[in-house]
Amino acid sequence: MGTNQQRRTTQNADSSVLLTPAQAAKLLHIQPATLASWRLRGKPELAFVRVGRCVRYRHVDINDFIEQHITQRAVRVLA
Repeated sequence: MGTNQQRRTTQNADSSVLLTPAQAAKLLHIQPATLASWRLRGKPELAFVRVGRCVRYRHVDINDFIEQHITQRAVRVLA
């Protein structure tokens, strides 16, 4: 299996995994209350699934959120 196919297989598996708010918060190193606040405000945008009254997050959406929020710090050169 090639690297691209492995990546797609992993992404497909991740997309079907639903996490509780506590599990999602743990992956993001934040409090579940922060996720609840984000859901109410709609910012930052993080997709979630409502199953009845339960809120769940897709693992793939958590990974995408992390990728979208990676920042590169500018390196200052002292001359």
